[in-house]
Amino acid sequence: MPKECPPHSAVTIQQVDEHSWLVRCQVQDPNVRVVAIPVVRRLADDPAWEKTEAEIAKAVVGRLPEPE
Repeated sequence: MPKECPPHSAVTIQQVDEHSWLVRCQVQDPNVRVVAIPVVRRLADDPAWEKTEAEIAKAVVGRLPEPE
């Protein structure tokens, strides 16, 4: 790879034909930020928060209009 595309750079690879590939190095846009968000599979048990959440749900349900 050329020096403009350092190791572990983000690239797109496109197959042109059976023996040819087109590799494009992704150029970073200074106006774009990448944010890593962790995957939360299960929240920790928190009885205090569950009580608060139940109170919020009860208040919201009390304000809903009756179904027609």
